[in-house]
Amino acid sequence: MKKWISTAVIAALITASVPPVVSHAAVAIQIYIDNEKLSAPQPPIMKGARVLVPLRSIFEGLNARVVWNNKSKTVTATKGDQTVSLKIGSKTATINGNTVYLDIPASVVKGNTMVPIRFVTEALGEEVYWNSQAKRVDIVTKSDDLSTSTITTSVGTQYGDGRDIKVDFTPSQNEGGVYEYRVMLVKDTSAGNFTLNAAMNITSANYTEVSKRNGNVSVTLGENTRDVSGEKIRTGVTYKVYVLTVGNDAANYASILSSARNSITLTAKPAVQAVSELRVKDVANNGDGRDLQISFKQPGTTSDINSYRAFIVKTKDASSFDLNAANRASSSYSTVIGKSGSSVITTTLSSSSRDVSGDLIKNGTAYTLFVLSTSTNTNDKQNRLSSGSSSITLDGSTMTAPSITSVTDRSDYGDARDLQVSFNKTGDESKVGFYRVFVVRNNNSSAFTMTEANKVSSGSYYDISKNGKNQTITLPQSLKDTSGITVREGESYRVFVAAMGNQQGGYENLLSSSSNAISLSNNSVSQPATNVAVSDIQDYGDGRDLQVTFNKSSEESRVDHYRVFVVKSGNAGSFDLSRANGMSSDRYTRVNKTGGNLKVTLASGAKDTDGSAIRSGVSYRVFVLAVSNRGDSKLNGLSSASSAVQLSSSSVRPASNVSANIKGNNGDGRDVTISFQKASDETGISRYLIMLVRADEASRFDLSAANRVSSSNYTAVNKNGSNISKLLGEGTRDINGNKLAAGISYKAFVLSLADGSTRSDNALSDGSSNFTLSQPAVQVDQASITKVENRPNGNPAIQVNFNKAGDEKGLSFYAVIAVKAASASQFTLDQANALPRSQYTSVSKTGGNGVATIDTSALDSEGSSLKPGVSYRFFVLSVADGDKATINSLSRASDSIVLEEITPMKEEKKEEPKEEPNGDKKEEPKEDKGN
Repeated sequence: MKKWISTAVIAALITASVPPVVSHAAVAIQIYIDNEKLSAPQPPIMKGARVLVPLRSIFEGLNARVVWNNKSKTVTATKGDQTVSLKIGSKTATINGNTVYLDIPASVVKGNTMVPIRFVTEALGEEVYWNSQAKRVDIVTKSDDLSTSTITTSVGTQYGDGRDIKVDFTPSQNEGGVYEYRVMLVKDTSAGNFTLNAAMNITSANYTEVSKRNGNVSVTLGENTRDVSGEKIRTGVTYKVYVLTVGNDAANYASILSSARNSITLTAKPAVQAVSELRVKDVANNGDGRDLQISFKQPGTTSDINSYRAFIVKTKDASSFDLNAANRASSSYSTVIGKSGSSVITTTLSSSSRDVSGDLIKNGTAYTLFVLSTSTNTNDKQNRLSSGSSSITLDGSTMTAPSITSVTDRSDYGDARDLQVSFNKTGDESKVGFYRVFVVRNNNSSAFTMTEANKVSSGSYYDISKNGKNQTITLPQSLKDTSGITVREGESYRVFVAAMGNQQGGYENLLSSSSNAISLSNNSVSQPATNVAVSDIQDYGDGRDLQVTFNKSSEESRVDHYRVFVVKSGNAGSFDLSRANGMSSDRYTRVNKTGGNLKVTLASGAKDTDGSAIRSGVSYRVFVLAVSNRGDSKLNGLSSASSAVQLSSSSVRPASNVSANIKGNNGDGRDVTISFQKASDETGISRYLIMLVRADEASRFDLSAANRVSSSNYTAVNKNGSNISKLLGEGTRDINGNKLAAGISYKAFVLSLADGSTRSDNALSDGSSNFTLSQPAVQVDQASITKVENRPNGNPAIQVNFNKAGDEKGLSFYAVIAVKAASASQFTLDQANALPRSQYTSVSKTGGNGVATIDTSALDSEGSSLKPGVSYRFFVLSVADGDKATINSLSRASDSIVLEEITPMKEEKKEEPKEEPNGDKKEEPKEDKGN
């Protein structure tokens, strides 16, 4: 049979007015089975408001066997495993033994048994459609039905073209007869005349072709999508969406056109520009966000862009990630990136970075990067989402061996202390527990492998902790070579370094290649540092004001490190090598050698050789001690004294440990508490000034810039002798005069303001860590349900009418939810928010009130299909767009309503059953010859 169904016929059946009442009147009604006209001895008739059709002709047209029992006045039809029994004059029949009810009893007209057309559906499971205008009955066998179902559309607001439209539909249950699907958009004003014939004649440029597939279909239209008239899809025009199922002509299947769903209108407004040239690299092997380095090129115009949000999306979900999803995504599941003076921005994510679903980034998952350009004013321009990057999967690559860069004889101890080893770390230290150094006699080195290294006993190797960097170490005095003999002068050695695998991760040990051969030899003693100079570079009034420079020892290979001594000028004449060697470590500053001349600024807690804190008003000289690497203090070398220096200070002390605590969602200063530690010495401080600086400008913010900030753009706090915490106000502004705003990253600084008499210069603290205000929580307005009623729609259905939200600002769409009446009183907003897309019916906002038709193809809040005879109450969820509003609102429940079965209108006049005049007098059943 042909698989055939006419959308126009279905629509007519649903909407046509009831035919005029003609009792037992034959009318020009034709019957088609799968689009083939049926010849019948008795044409259909009207009885009241019901169409009666000849049972025998239709059942035999459906390949059923019909038997008449004259004694019981019963007709029995059999098709496959279906058996139908119907008694003349009775309002009941049986189908496979189960009782069903007829709107009108079967009757005999001119020797033919006549039944309501709807009974055919219940009898043999086929679909029957009445076209009142064409006076035509169409019967479509279900096994041959190519129709699609559950067509839904969703509309974004990013592009203002076809890319904003997503169409989902359930394909035909019998795709063997399908050639392809075609998604067509028709202007709402032309939809009334759009028929199957019109759809079949649309050119390929004016529809979107979809290949047949197993499972539900989801397709996002393209930028150049056109409507059926050939015009490009654009904003401000209302469309209806159809799906044309094209039949497989080779298998004799006809095409089918779906009915249109709700109208859609594109409402995209101008947007800021999107970033481009997205790149994602796997730069480490931590197994988390630290492995991901992202980069992108900023658009040519950024003046209307506030900042960027980087989203990591599982590649399997990337096709459904759009602007609406980006705007709704939690700030915890994206990375905020400030604008930059460079055209290309590059950043590496953190260990706590998550993808948009909230999962931590990890190895083995394919990801795609999207970047959202956030608008400075979404009332003028909306945000813009970039295209996705290429997909990347983090690879937990195998551990690599360390590599030795140098081994030198740096001292004259005559033991392992003379050996200095430098090596590069492995590429992925997360797989390394620690490093192990082996000194191997040259004549044994060619046979030294990791297997042999694993056998070496303790005392013949040296373990080193990993530190994330390449390392240079000096071996300990007690170290023996791998033969168990103390390292000594005159012996030729090679050095190996092994990366000892992290046992918790099950990683193996890996051995480096050998170093060059080296033999230890004796060298002479080192020389002292020269050209020692000291400068007063700051105004802290402590060691931080002193900067010391000196030339390294001329024979630095004999030096282990240097020590800087600050000596009161009056004591400098008696300061010698003996006094220097006897000083405790709290009275000098240690300086490691670098291979070059050195410069060092002392610490705030630095002391002079008398044990006193370095301070203003005291004259000092500086000495530098070169400490021998032989461990013998007699071999140390003391420099000459520097020139005298006396510290002076006119500035106050800075505050320290500045931090910002964010609590609340006002989106302004009321959410911010700034805490800081008071200056170590508050002498000369008038008060403190809290200044907020955009994080992307913080690197350029110094004392000079702080001194220029207007009084309206900082928050003044009086000193109180204690550390301070200050909650900011609603009108708090940054240093540029802009009110604090959500989504922007800031740093806090504190300026110690000098009183102008005791001290004349201000002091600026270091900046706090970055902080960002959360978007204010805004709830959309509620909709209100005005009426719910049963509406015939080809199957049981309920129509829900509701008034739109009072103010639709920040509203994305409405979700109409069916809840069993018994559960409705406990149904909450949280439950509504948690429902999946399949358990509500979406209604686009149009600026007017809304209507939704809910039929048995829909699911209720429990995930069950709507069923006739069940009482429901309905809710309308106003869904926030995640930009102007972030909290949904739930309407009050509707009145209870029971979903009714679709039944024909009741008869106006009851006919008594008549004996079928077929002339058959036998009592035994036989095949009916006259019905």
